Amino acid sequence: MLHQGTRWLMRTSRLRACRTDEGHADFVAAFEARHLTASPSRLSRWEYGNSGASCRLLRAYEVGACLPPYLLFATNDRQRRATEDTFASAPTVDPTAEITAEDTYAILDRVVLGHDLTGSDWYALAAFSALNGYFYLSPDNTRLIARRLLEELARSIGHGYILRFEALHLFATMPRVDAALIAELSAMIGSAGTGAIGDAASLVLRASPDAGRDLARKLLRAGTPAAQESATWIEDILQNRLPPSERPLQRSAVVACRDQLVAGLPSWATAHVESEVAQPLLETALAGRSRLQRHEASLLLMTSGVQENLSSRILDAFESHDDPVWRTRLVQLHEYLIPPDDPGRIERLALAESEPENRRALWNARAHVPVPLQPGPPLLEQLRDPTTQGPITSALGLTGSVDDALLARPDLVEVQAVLAWWRQRGPAITA
Repeated sequence: MLHQGTRWLMRTSRLRACRTDEGHADFVAAFEARHLTASPSRLSRWEYGNSGASCRLLRAYEVGACLPPYLLFATNDRQRRATEDTFASAPTVDPTAEITAEDTYAILDRVVLGHDLTGSDWYALAAFSALNGYFYLSPDNTRLIARRLLEELARSIGHGYILRFEALHLFATMPRVDAALIAELSAMIGSAGTGAIGDAASLVLRASPDAGRDLARKLLRAGTPAAQESATWIEDILQNRLPPSERPLQRSAVVACRDQLVAGLPSWATAHVESEVAQPLLETALAGRSRLQRHEASLLLMTSGVQENLSSRILDAFESHDDPVWRTRLVQLHEYLIPPDDPGRIERLALAESEPENRRALWNARAHVPVPLQPGPPLLEQLRDPTTQGPITSALGLTGSVDDALLARPDLVEVQAVLAWWRQRGPAITA
């Protein structure tokens, strides 16, 4: 089954790719290579839910629309979880028609040898392993794979994040790999020098009750910026299962803001399905009853690449609002736009912001711009503030801004180990 959000992504990706004659020809060629017909009637059936899905179809869309391999598969896995609130043991659409055992051996060799991998490689390896029900590696190499995936996920943004997150949770269905993931996550939590844990903390929800409680206690007690941020995120996820605790936004204000943002969306993101998907997505991203709902809606918007002309509109609304809830909702949505426009503006807002959550979201958005930060006096002052160390060290790390001079500063001894972690691992991974 293809979920509505996946079908919307298929459509928006096709419309974006086919804006030129060359793009349209490439899209049609991708379908012909897989013995499919990209006629308007068939495309309409696939995109509006009147036809089934297959590996061949999704790969044709990915190749024709220049999407990373298996992004549609991973997106559909995520859509299922958002709808059913459960982790599954296999991909929603079987991709193994295009993955051979030899492909997985080559990927495993690159993992163990320390060579570069993409999110698509990780998803292919995890999907093949989960669907075939085996993972034959030594315990040491299994731990190495688990550690590398966890650390790469913590540094991944955009499409690379989606693919690695879904690969992580496919691996987590396999007892031997799951045990390695839990052990490596526990080690990351216990290390004061870990720069980021990120959404790898979601393994807390997959572990056995005893192991999950133990990991959650470690997160809460660790005291490091990385662990505290992950602990807050887990609390937000668990809060989704309780009655809403946040003040609801006024419906008329939500609609007005939604319309203002929709006006900035590119035409390919709204054609014909604006009222069906794009508008409700924006409404949920701004006014969903829980942080988790807003997170999932924002991720789908991010995956579609609709940030063209949207970043500045969100920041304009953020700066003009007095309501603290609205300001936070806007800036949280903004951090999903990758990469955002005008990094200088984002940095100035982050340095001037006093509300911790807003400041975190602004620094996180700045971290998604592949332009190094210049750590001047205002930034260094915030870096010495314990409440800001997590997002700023991540921003410095993800933008590749940690150098020998920064590591040698005597006034940054408290965060030196974290900065060294980022220097050693490298900047953000987008692929």
